[in-house]
Amino acid sequence: MKEWIAILRISLQFFTILPLAKTVQWTEKRTARSLFVLPWIGMLLGLMFYSFLQLLQSSPITTIVDSILVLLLPLVLTGGLHLDGWMDVSDAYFSHQSKEKKLQILSDPHVGSFAILSLMVLLLLRFSAIYELVSLSSLSIWACLIVFTLPRIGAAFLLLRDKPAKETGLAAYFQKGVTKRSIYGFIIMSLFLVAIFVIFMDNKFIILFFAGFLWLWIRFYRSQFGGVTGDVIGATIEGGETLLWIILWLSHVFVTA
Repeated sequence: MKEWIAILRISLQFFTILPLAKTVQWTEKRTARSLFVLPWIGMLLGLMFYSFLQLLQSSPITTIVDSILVLLLPLVLTGGLHLDGWMDVSDAYFSHQSKEKKLQILSDPHVGSFAILSLMVLLLLRFSAIYELVSLSSLSIWACLIVFTLPRIGAAFLLLRDKPAKETGLAAYFQKGVTKRSIYGFIIMSLFLVAIFVIFMDNKFIILFFAGFLWLWIRFYRSQFGGVTGDVIGATIEGGETLLWIILWLSHVFVTA
């Protein structure tokens, strides 16, 4: 139990802004196992998102301000960790350079114009979907949970299973303590979470859409970078969340049309 508490603290410090693991030793085994916690962090973010939205909707604040505030909440709680990955991947992809040059761009701390433009598009699309869903009062707690959980399940699985694009970097670091047993354990846990969503979600097809997105995404980043990187993981989470918000919005429009 103490070991998993340490792993939980490591996960919360790395994936959120909570400084809980300053006194915990970071080992390869603990770092790899922290990926088991990532989907549950998504569940926590979804619960906080929904609770915060309910609080705002009981106040005199307008819908547009509600949407902006709930949009910012997960970005603040994660410290914008995954947005950096989305921006770096955008810069690398739109550079139209070789794989080696793209990997160099991913490691470059500077931000290019394509990164800024892609960030604007991402947040505008996400805001539009959230605003429409809030306006239509069609956001259930299960919708919020699945939006933040499914991308993190996918991202953690990629870190556990896929080949790193570089021998150094975040992806390679996380995989040092990965074993076949941990991969099988993560798959079982993920199937359990997905089964819960299948039981309680009205729009069950959203899971199939995300599975299709993940398959296409894997083919894309392998062709562009040769494997998974820390930035790819961040882009997986941010892009996945935005896609799920859009699917929820369009499915509501389609069903009610």
